[in-house]
Amino acid sequence: MRRIGISVFLLVVFSVSAFSFVIQPFGLFGNVALVRHDLTALIKVVPFVEFELGQNILTLNNINALLNEEQVDINENAFADALANGFRLSAPVSLGTYVDLKFGALRFVPYVRIDGNIALNLPKTFAELLVGDTLIDNAYNDTKEGFLNASIMANGGIGLMLGDFYVAGNAFVPVLFTDKSQTTMTVSYTSSSTPAYAELNASGKVRAYSRVSLNDIRTGNIDGLIDELSHFEDYGLSLEIGYGNDNFGIAVRNIVITPAKAWYAFEVTGDGKVTYTAQETDITFEATYSISEPTVARLSTPVTVTPPIQITAYIKNDGFIIWGVMGSYWLDGNWSVKGYAGLNIGIARAYYMLGYNQINYSHTIGVGMNLFLLNADLKLTATTNSLIPSSNSTPGIGFALTMSGGL
Repeated sequence: MRRIGISVFLLVVFSVSAFSFVIQPFGLFGNVALVRHDLTALIKVVPFVEFELGQNILTLNNINALLNEEQVDINENAFADALANGFRLSAPVSLGTYVDLKFGALRFVPYVRIDGNIALNLPKTFAELLVGDTLIDNAYNDTKEGFLNASIMANGGIGLMLGDFYVAGNAFVPVLFTDKSQTTMTVSYTSSSTPAYAELNASGKVRAYSRVSLNDIRTGNIDGLIDELSHFEDYGLSLEIGYGNDNFGIAVRNIVITPAKAWYAFEVTGDGKVTYTAQETDITFEATYSISEPTVARLSTPVTVTPPIQITAYIKNDGFIIWGVMGSYWLDGNWSVKGYAGLNIGIARAYYMLGYNQINYSHTIGVGMNLFLLNADLKLTATTNSLIPSSNSTPGIGFALTMSGGL
């Protein structure tokens, strides 16, 4: 009888656990509807962190050569993407905590999070000069506005969910927000065959804004940061509305009511010059560059910052065979999409996920564990500029961890 009782108990735990798994393989993406209720009757806490790096600047062979102090091989086939789009890099990040409080049919979901992206998009002339067919006696000029795009926001708010519908009020503060019109890079190249001569010039400027002094962040001045963040009148206010159930959901984020105010400006400039001359066997190669000290200044009049509206949606199935598709679109033109498939055996999940975000493809292996009232989901990602990775692909990495526990 004792052995039968233990078997029944384990069967019940296994069956109930299958319905308490709430971690979504494609993450939360700020969508409150994805904080699904489970067997936690009163409160659930959901901390999460997600980071990804994608680039098309260095191939795997290039990285290995640099690590082994060998010659870097550069060819057009390996950098076809760079020749078509310019050298690009993207580093989205998201971290924070959700809390799910249940009061009958009504749920309150307070949260804090920091999310955003830093993207680099160098002028196409760089790729053309380094890996393309450069013609002698031709001049190349290119100017890129907004070659560095940073949009990192600190958010805090609360979502109210009644059934599958919800609305969330959100306060946001710019941590780092670049000014596209004042973040520019100019590249020029001239050459001649007689005499043999080539000259490459590049200059750039980055200007960004923040609610807090970046000097306080760099030096770890916590008191200064707390003092700056205590000025609530400078916070931006926005709404989020959405619908989400166990199979389908859609949300609209960043419906701005009041833009945030940024009181600090960050600026850095730089320039470089490379010259090549040859006369018979006498070859001269010179390279010079300079980068200014970053300046941080408090503005006499604050700059208003408004994040772009984001639309995110998902469709998924949580049976024995799990699968799902998620898409996100920002009104500034950025978008991303992810799809996954895997197996769910109740106490554990394993899945593969494929994503694309305009910069790179992402290949993710994820595993999840369901320990009744405690859940965990871990994702490890490899990014490439090609759908099928090869030695000529430009690799990147990603990492994500989401936890869920409560009473």
